[in-house]
Amino acid sequence: MLFAPSNHVTVISVPRLIGGFALAACAVVCAVPAIAHAQPKVAAADTEKPAKPSDAPLPSCLDQSIRDQLGEQLKPRGVQKRDFKKDNKLVLLAHGGLYGGDMTSSSWIAGGSLGYWFTEDFGIDAGFDLIPLTLDLDAPLDKFFGDNRFTPGMSYLAMGHLLWSPVHAKMKMGGGIVHADFMFFAGAGRQFHDAVQGISLDAGMALDLFVTRALTIRFDARDLMAVQEAAGETRYTNNIVATVGLALYIPTGL
Repeated sequence: MLFAPSNHVTVISVPRLIGGFALAACAVVCAVPAIAHAQPKVAAADTEKPAKPSDAPLPSCLDQSIRDQLGEQLKPRGVQKRDFKKDNKLVLLAHGGLYGGDMTSSSWIAGGSLGYWFTEDFGIDAGFDLIPLTLDLDAPLDKFFGDNRFTPGMSYLAMGHLLWSPVHAKMKMGGGIVHADFMFFAGAGRQFHDAVQGISLDAGMALDLFVTRALTIRFDARDLMAVQEAAGETRYTNNIVATVGLALYIPTGL
């Protein structure tokens, strides 16, 4: 009889303890989703910051007045527009330079040409040049054999060319922009001289520097190919020609 009340209290306390643990477990289960939902909000807040310094807004010190002042001092360096077009224009060229003979001696060359450009890239021309042909080696041969084996004299070179200008360049010279055209050409014709036989061919390249809207300085180099006879020898020759001249572009109104 003395232990009955104690057993009754124990039986009543056990269900209360079990209920308390159940409530605590429910509270933990409910708190975990709340924490999980709260973490993405923090991450989303972090991603809203600018990824690069350039994406950040301008500092307040760079106001409109400072930007205007910098704009007045800085010069733009964009691509310069092409200020000259040569399509449907005649070009009158006068040039002179050096002639390096393969079998003959080196000498000078002078002449000119008249051309026409159908487009910016393609054109034709016809030229005429004077080239004195001499053979320095002929003097000792003349003394040795007692006769003149080569007759020096003026040769006349008449050539026609196809012109191709695929590259237009802009170069900084003298504090400004100078426009230029790179050209390639090839042609055929005849070099009139007793020592030259058959048709002559040539090929080379040229550079036009536009000093005004109508005048250019032209540098060109070419290989003049022809069959020549000198000192008892006849063979196919490669003669190097380098000239500089002035080219005047004339509008045709076409």
